Amino acid sequence: MHLPEELICLILAKVYYINPPFNTPDYHTLSACSLLSSHWRGPAQTLLFRRITLKAAAAFAKFADTASNKALLSHVRALSIALTQNLGRADLCLVSTLVSILGHCPQLYELSINAQLFSLGEDISSISAIVHAASISIRSLRLMECSVHSPILYELIGLFPSVEFLTLGVEIAAAPPSWTPAIQLYELMLHRTPPSDLLQWLLSSSGTSLRILEMRDLPSARTSVDLAVCCPHIQSLRFMRYNAYSAAILHQCTNLVELVLLNVPLSLPALPSSLEHFALLIQTYTAHVDLRPVVKAVESLPRLKVFTFVGESGDLKAICDAKGVALHTTLRKYWILDDPVKTTRFPRRLSVSNFYSMS
Repeated sequence: MHLPEELICLILAKVYYINPPFNTPDYHTLSACSLLSSHWRGPAQTLLFRRITLKAAAAFAKFADTASNKALLSHVRALSIALTQNLGRADLCLVSTLVSILGHCPQLYELSINAQLFSLGEDISSISAIVHAASISIRSLRLMECSVHSPILYELIGLFPSVEFLTLGVEIAAAPPSWTPAIQLYELMLHRTPPSDLLQWLLSSSGTSLRILEMRDLPSARTSVDLAVCCPHIQSLRFMRYNAYSAAILHQCTNLVELVLLNVPLSLPALPSSLEHFALLIQTYTAHVDLRPVVKAVESLPRLKVFTFVGESGDLKAICDAKGVALHTTLRKYWILDDPVKTTRFPRRLSVSNFYSMS
């Protein structure tokens, strides 16, 4: 007797993400399941091909060029690739390799770039041609490595105007171009605080669309001013570092639903009464953490539904139980990781169900 495909898909969905809360895909189990039988092969391969990692990009490009089953390539939703002009390592790719992969993967949703080249240069026209020919609509763009003075961020945004989720993992000092970007951002993740002119340029068409803002570096004195138009619409705010300028941004987010803080600030601010999810991710193993202001904050939030806490939770469970708040707690140090999809509630979760939103 063979299990119905619907049940097989449910089973594979349960094993896809492992090692919570980091939730990396379980490629070993998926690969083994794809070899069980013809009934398991299709559903397992669908998940196996969802994400092409940085180390696998070059090998995947060669496979895609010769694959007899092109239907497999339609399952690819995320690609991480390291671009270079001079091949030196097995995980590095020429821009022509990116063009080839784009041509084979018309359903690509997320593109993550490590750029070990200064500019896309003359290859921009080749990428543009394949994007239009295959009707590729990149929604999530991650720039994780490039020269500080490189224009590649602007080149990518010009090539992919459909981007709604943007991650800047590097410092950018190159002045923005004179044209206005078409991107309307839903989520902006900043590992480094950009210069004021760059932030204004990025958000020039996103005044009412931005819903999620993550800052891993301290904001500057200008940042709260640059974000002023967006702040009333932001629903999720995430700070790795907190200062007076972070507080100014928080104060402007009058409709906040989710707040994520790394460690407890020296002075925990008054939190918006609209919060439904509050996350405190304590990263110290040795220093004592005074939970009294945290308890007070939790007790003061009338709409709070979920409290996420990393660290020794102490009396927090009793407080949350008394308020009817779900407490998610662990001693494992981590930062919030989400799928780049729009949501109607927080916290978002990494889940196979999100793949339906990436089609």
